[in-house]
Amino acid sequence: MDAGARRQVGELRSALRRRGATTRQVAAAIAGGFEVTPQAAGLSQAEVAERYNQRWPGEHPKTFKHVSYWECWQGPGAGATASARAPSYEDLSRLADLYGCLVDDLLLGPRHAAAAPVPDPAGGLAQVISLLIAGGYAERPEGDEDDVSIALRVPDGEGTITVKLSRRHFTELLAAGGLAAVLPDFALASTASAGAGSAADYRRVLAAHQSGHHLLEPAAHISALRQILGDMEQQRAQSTSSRARQELRHVQSEYAEHVSWLCREAGDLGACRRWADRAAGWALESGDPVMATYMTLRGANLALDQGDHRQAAELAVTAQNVSWPIPPVLRGVALAYEARGRARTGTVARAQLDDAAELLTRDGPDEGPAYLRFYNADFADLQRATCYVDAGVPGPAVTILQSKITTLPVSHGRDRGLYLARLGAAHAAGQVPDAAAYAAMGSLAEARRAGSRHVLAELGRLDATLTRRWPAQPQVRQFHDALHAARAA
Repeated sequence: MDAGARRQVGELRSALRRRGATTRQVAAAIAGGFEVTPQAAGLSQAEVAERYNQRWPGEHPKTFKHVSYWECWQGPGAGATASARAPSYEDLSRLADLYGCLVDDLLLGPRHAAAAPVPDPAGGLAQVISLLIAGGYAERPEGDEDDVSIALRVPDGEGTITVKLSRRHFTELLAAGGLAAVLPDFALASTASAGAGSAADYRRVLAAHQSGHHLLEPAAHISALRQILGDMEQQRAQSTSSRARQELRHVQSEYAEHVSWLCREAGDLGACRRWADRAAGWALESGDPVMATYMTLRGANLALDQGDHRQAAELAVTAQNVSWPIPPVLRGVALAYEARGRARTGTVARAQLDDAAELLTRDGPDEGPAYLRFYNADFADLQRATCYVDAGVPGPAVTILQSKITTLPVSHGRDRGLYLARLGAAHAAGQVPDAAAYAAMGSLAEARRAGSRHVLAELGRLDATLTRRWPAQPQVRQFHDALHAARAA
């Protein structure tokens, strides 16, 4: 970067700082606006070395030459040259801290261009803020007209915590459906289209928890959803309308399905199965065999998690051969799981995966049951990549997964953790242990932030592979120790 560009970057940084931007937001703006990686975001190599030594003084201080070596390195899998050397994971983590970005931003480059303006889905922020204040969930906004902030009082089980948001971030939270996930009582209180406690109200709250699943750890969602399930059961017992009771039971099956998925994320596979069985039973009771079929596929997914690929394939075939019609997207999920179940034989069922992808993208996002809307082209690509890894053909999997990781929203830490874990498995299958360990460390960081025991379980399997094959590799040992510490925490 020349002196003129560096001056422009400095001016942009100062302007963003005055507006209250975080370090990560500044780095992202510079990286996008000047088409540079976070490494080049307005700092010379000498400045990076100086700041590094100030933050982490040591016996052997870093120089601009060290930074040059790191910046010339081509990423996981690339060897050292006269001008390029890979940083240790400790150095990589510290650089990410200095640049205000994620480790995988340094490994794979900037993830996004600048975000497009977020629409106001609530039909007016003023109305929503007024409802929050009237319900005792917020304090009156402060700030100027362009940067109104609102302080939300969020219950944490024992009391409340206050979270201050700018107008833009508040709108983003609404757009993601996350407000009702954090404040479910507000979602019920502010529903004007139906009576309080109706099936439509409960579905609205569930949709918010589904859309905002990445905002809270699974345990927080499970606690809130189980309380609402109890309220619904009490309402069913008091209702004199058989139709209302049946509709509430139907909604309860949808809640139980999501609780089952959250239990899987929390690492409680026993509870995952119990809630899946409950969801299937309630679904059949309310006349919804499609949900029951979907719970058969939940069993296939659990079988894949535990390495029982034969059972997974059998359950996937069972789901395809039911006597009632099922939505195309559900048939696509079944085909993908069947392909996964058979990949361990060394065969990638490309035609079957193509059919699954076509079925998963045939309908629009609002077609079919709400719990199936997360199964889309991204899901199809993840299953295809995993099939390649399981079949011993890791090259295509690396390409697919790296592409997906770079396009994930910053807030989707749980998904990024899963993709990075699968990328680590692909690198391990390709005999590149350093790259596998780098990806695994990034996955571990995301899993800890998201509270995903499911991702930690995947990393445990990857760790077993790495330590068995490359026990003396420094990066492998570093990941093994970090994973052990995370499990003990």
